[in-house]
Amino acid sequence: MKSASDTAHGLPDAGIDRHPLIFLLLFNRPYWRRYAVGALLAVFFAVVSLGTPFAFRQMVTDFDAGHMNAKRLAVYFLVFLSIASFSGVFRYFQRMLMIGTSRCFEYDLRNYYFQHILSLSRAFFHRCPTGDIMARATNDLNYVRDFVGPGIMGAVDMIQLPLTIGAMVHMSPRLTLLMAAPLPIVTLLVYFFVRFMHTQSRIVQELFAAVTEKAQENLAGARVVKAYGIADREQRVFLQVSKDYMRANLKLAVVTSMAWPMIGAFIGGVVLLAIWEGGRLVIAGKLDLANMTGFLLCLLMIVWPLAQFGWILTLYQRGAVSMERLKRVFQEKPDVFDGPDTDPEAKIEGGAVRFENVSFAYHSAPLSETKDAEKSPEPGRAALTAIDFEIPAGQTVAIVGPTGSGKSTLTALLAREYDPTEGRVLVDGRDIRQLPLRVLRGAIGCVPQDTFIFSETVFENAKLGRPDATDDEVRGVCAIAQLEEALGDMPDGMNTLLGERGINLSGGQKQRLALARALLCDPAILVLDDALSSVDTHTEERILEGLRAFMAGRTSLIIAHRISSIRHADSIVVLDGGRIVERGTHDELVALDGLYAGMYRRQLLETALEDGVPVEGGAS
Repeated sequence: MKSASDTAHGLPDAGIDRHPLIFLLLFNRPYWRRYAVGALLAVFFAVVSLGTPFAFRQMVTDFDAGHMNAKRLAVYFLVFLSIASFSGVFRYFQRMLMIGTSRCFEYDLRNYYFQHILSLSRAFFHRCPTGDIMARATNDLNYVRDFVGPGIMGAVDMIQLPLTIGAMVHMSPRLTLLMAAPLPIVTLLVYFFVRFMHTQSRIVQELFAAVTEKAQENLAGARVVKAYGIADREQRVFLQVSKDYMRANLKLAVVTSMAWPMIGAFIGGVVLLAIWEGGRLVIAGKLDLANMTGFLLCLLMIVWPLAQFGWILTLYQRGAVSMERLKRVFQEKPDVFDGPDTDPEAKIEGGAVRFENVSFAYHSAPLSETKDAEKSPEPGRAALTAIDFEIPAGQTVAIVGPTGSGKSTLTALLAREYDPTEGRVLVDGRDIRQLPLRVLRGAIGCVPQDTFIFSETVFENAKLGRPDATDDEVRGVCAIAQLEEALGDMPDGMNTLLGERGINLSGGQKQRLALARALLCDPAILVLDDALSSVDTHTEERILEGLRAFMAGRTSLIIAHRISSIRHADSIVVLDGGRIVERGTHDELVALDGLYAGMYRRQLLETALEDGVPVEGGAS
């Protein structure tokens, strides 16, 4: 079955802020014909099914009048068989259409959700934990699909109620009026159940997100958990979170389980009342036996739709709560995007970079009130203040400074993961907000502090940014990154399949693979954010030697804690507390005898202590 996603299906943005049911209807607009045909088949099913009580009434009449014989009985048998066969065919195609369409809707919604998540800015991921995102993509989305499929199909099937009640009025208006007496009680019960299930369903979904988040954290950090011997403690915490989720589910299950039996009990009472009152009318000669028999069959036909009503309510409440949770994500807008000032034809030629009086502060709030605010950067915290420097095209500028001084934030601003609070960042003299994001980020090869390795082969990880790269090109950048020797120790060399997040690689190997990945893109601007921190000093020297040729004529921004990594940079900028406190070449900054010089002397001392060599001075 073809999906609307295959025909450029888009989310109805106008419906994002509306009621979840309206939102779902707007999203399902491409499928309205399928739902209409499904509803039409439901009408056919209901009409054909009504043939059973009328045929049965006529059969009782024939028995009562003494007109029944074997031939006529065979005719009734064929009539009942035909009704059952046609009803089954209509039911089958109705289910195929409506349940199948709900699967297409699920496909569209899941793909849009994933696409939307990828479009969001880095700030969103500070505010919403991965486990919560996963819970919305799995459990919430499945609940929405359950409502759109079985839920809507069940609601459409309710059309059988007015048709059957009409037949009941035709057979006995008095009995029909009597059967309607308990309906206000059922309405009150339904109102109570709906209110409770809506509130409790939201609690259950939030707790499921907490369970998913805790499981995801422990699975991703399994090595840390084992290394620190905290598996028992984490198990106790997970047990408590899981217990809260179980209790909330049980509370919902108690009321949901009550809904069905109570509605069923009322329906059973109504049936007994119909038998009693109908029997009295027949005895009194006010109702013939054939009409009473047909009436009771009609009454039994509406038992399932009425009982199904409680099930539909459960699906609706879960679906509504889940859609509300998905809507919270859909309502999130990327902080960084191609705006009206973006020049779609813009290109980056030389790669000159300038930070022009740039200031930046983190502002974020948790996506959900149940999430811990401390997981987000501190709202309003100034990370950078009045940063002003430039990197001429083809030159290398290094950034150093204490931890938390704002070094990595600079690289994030350059790649437009955030936009400056004040000032602007320019590349080739143009504000980067005027450059298409794909152009800007395509021109930057970045090796971040926290390298991420996919569960693919070494080869596939290396050519992530250039899928068309040849084996020789991949091997060339691996040679610069000093990864060749490590590849030789791997069972399948470049084709070695890596575990989740590169678990079968050391920290240094991950960094070297990430470096090779960035180099293969042949970027105009190379950004190394403490990219060699896990590499030993001897390997670092060989990598830097190979990088010098690669970086020649290429704009480079290097962030490092080791002075040895940046002492040959054209210029060095020293940050402290989010401000530039020193700048100059290595020799100039050592002579200045400030923060940089102190860092340099400490590192000389550390190196000397490691090598057992006395240090007498801080000469370069």
